[in-house]
Amino acid sequence: MTLDDWLTRTATKEEAFAALIGTSQAAVNRYRHGQRVPRPRVMARIAEATGGAVTANDFHDLPNGPAG
Repeated sequence: MTLDDWLTRTATKEEAFAALIGTSQAAVNRYRHGQRVPRPRVMARIAEATGGAVTANDFHDLPNGPAG
C-alpha cells in the first residue's frame, strides 16, 4: 500500500503523521507524492506507524525510488 493510500484511507493529516514519525509535513508530502524516498530510519518509523501497511517495498516503483 502506498503512503498516499494509507493516509487517505485512515483520514490521517500529513501534519499529524509527520509528528508521529518525527519529520516535517513537507517531507511527508514529498514521500506521499513520490518526490522523495525516505531514508532507512524514517522508513522504519513509517512502517511502524502504519502497522506494517506501508513498507520499504511500497516505495520501489516510485519515479525517484531505488533502481530495480
